[in-house]
Amino acid sequence: MAPTRRKKKRTHVENAQAGGEKVPKSFVISRGKLPPLLKQLQIDLRKLMLPHTALNLKEKRNNSLKDFVSVATPLGVTHLLIVSNTEKAAYLRVARSPHGPTLTFKIHDYSLAADIVRAQTRPGASSGIFKTSPLVVLAGLGSEEQHLKLTAVMFQNIFPVIDVNTVKLSSCQRVVILNYNKETKLIDFRHYAVTLKPLGVSRRIRKFVQNRQIPDLRGLNDVSEYITKPNYSSESEAEDEAATVKLAKDCNRVNRASSQSAVKLHEIGPRMTLQLVKVEEGLCSGGIIFHEFVKKTPEEVKMLRENIEQREALRKQRRAEQESNVRRKELAKQSLKKQSNWSNQSTMNVEDGERLDNIDMDDAEWYRQEVGEEPDSEFLAGISRTQNRKPEDYKNNNKKGKQGEDQGQQPGKSTTKTDSYKKGKFSKSMHSAKRNNKGVSSKRPGGSIADKVLSQKRKGSTGPTRANKKRKGSN
Repeated sequence: MAPTRRKKKRTHVENAQAGGEKVPKSFVISRGKLPPLLKQLQIDLRKLMLPHTALNLKEKRNNSLKDFVSVATPLGVTHLLIVSNTEKAAYLRVARSPHGPTLTFKIHDYSLAADIVRAQTRPGASSGIFKTSPLVVLAGLGSEEQHLKLTAVMFQNIFPVIDVNTVKLSSCQRVVILNYNKETKLIDFRHYAVTLKPLGVSRRIRKFVQNRQIPDLRGLNDVSEYITKPNYSSESEAEDEAATVKLAKDCNRVNRASSQSAVKLHEIGPRMTLQLVKVEEGLCSGGIIFHEFVKKTPEEVKMLRENIEQREALRKQRRAEQESNVRRKELAKQSLKKQSNWSNQSTMNVEDGERLDNIDMDDAEWYRQEVGEEPDSEFLAGISRTQNRKPEDYKNNNKKGKQGEDQGQQPGKSTTKTDSYKKGKFSKSMHSAKRNNKGVSSKRPGGSIADKVLSQKRKGSTGPTRANKKRKGSN
């Protein structure tokens, strides 16, 4: 029987929410040089923001904030968490990319995740809880003040929004709690892992169901002793009735729907105590909406806004001027290039015409020197005709010469009127030129006796040449 193909049960789900909104993503970066403890706090914050953050984001010393913003836009990153350090304190800036606003928090004190786990006797966190986003719980941030409203909205939007009707209980494994104290104006930042334990079930049975391992039954006479023996009851677990909930859906194999379960929180860190210092309109720039230590009158605020608007208008004007100058220079460069090409082409045409005139003048001068008479119009016409010939004409003439040899004619002979006229007109000069160049081969130019003598002298040959033999014979 042929094996059946495996059917795909899981489908690729787009990274979007049920309502069509995009899932918020974040970058956790640093500005300036950080001490080792703050560097570890930055790593813990990246782990807290999982899975919608860059855990292994590489930073360089020469990277600017604009570099991260330019990369964040195509990747769909919506928030930036910036950790910085000064001589007085450490700061955390939470900004919305790419246009702001920006909230600046002063970090009064913090504890790393490793320190919190080290202080616990039974750490209850596992690595699988970071596969889903944490829940957000805000306490004390429901004030009517503008800066507190912005803080609440910022932390609500930095994590994905959940739908109570469609959310899976198994995905709710972490929670981030922000508690604002109105007296001290400090925000307590905590990170917990959420665990559910069914009520009325002994610890041994719960571990057996969860781990699916065969228990150690040595020393027992019957399996029932494993359940009914008093020593194996859940006496150490005191369930708090206020921390129990009735599940509406199945969470796992132990916690089923319509059953009572106890909710427990285990802190996994990091832990921070924050103070809101400043709120800016833009991304680490722009007008200041709120400042904890600097207070300004409405007139001063209005004057500052006018100055910011003037600087922004001036910046846009300069940018427009720069773009217009660049376009103007490019057009001028293109026109100059066209003019240079046209001038080069015209000079080439003029040089070609002058060269043809010089060729005609040289041929006419040669005729005067050799014949001693002025050239006729037919001779000049023949010169221009040979200059205007194409390579194909030479091939056709060679073919005609071969055909003449086959028919009994001598190759190279012409029957035109101009050639006969030339033969009768200056045959003496042509015969004298042939006698002078008697040793020149018609196939290979430059093969005269004088050339051979010169070549032998260059090579250092001392043997007798044909010219020397003739001189000895005459002597």
